[in-house]
Amino acid sequence: MNRRQFLTTAAWSPVVLVLGAKFIATLRPYSLQDMLTRLRAFNPEQLASVGSWNASQILQHCAQSIRYSIRGYPQHYSAVFQNTAGKLALNLFAASGRMHHPLDEVIPGAPELVPGLPNDLAIRELMYEIQQFINWQGEMAPHFAYGSLSKAQYYSVHYLHLDSHLAQIYQRR
Repeated sequence: MNRRQFLTTAAWSPVVLVLGAKFIATLRPYSLQDMLTRLRAFNPEQLASVGSWNASQILQHCAQSIRYSIRGYPQHYSAVFQNTAGKLALNLFAASGRMHHPLDEVIPGAPELVPGLPNDLAIRELMYEIQQFINWQGEMAPHFAYGSLSKAQYYSVHYLHLDSHLAQIYQRR
């Protein structure tokens, strides 16, 4: 391989990687109905968390995220971040089927989570927000880290975000 071929290949490799990840991401099904089924199976009185937030705070955080995808996030990262690292992370998460992020990181500008909110109220709030999202027919608000997203992209974001956080919740016996 000569120098010109090497430079051309090196320049196109990131583009091919991103487009490949984006294509794979579109093939994965992300059902929020499945998440509603998981939430209905919870016994609110027996929920506990392995993370730094209690189960209620986790559920509240997830509800906030879904609500903001319709109503708008309180604060955003820069457009440069959204259109570079944000989009790359989004596509890699969707392609891999896993979201990796600090599980006790609040949404920028969001109100504080209420540690003492009963689990049953937090579950109902989250289920309500999921149903609102499913039924939503309007424009989607830009994501604070990923920028403008289609509803299909938001399905994957919300599913992966919920899946990541719900893995911290367990039922005590």
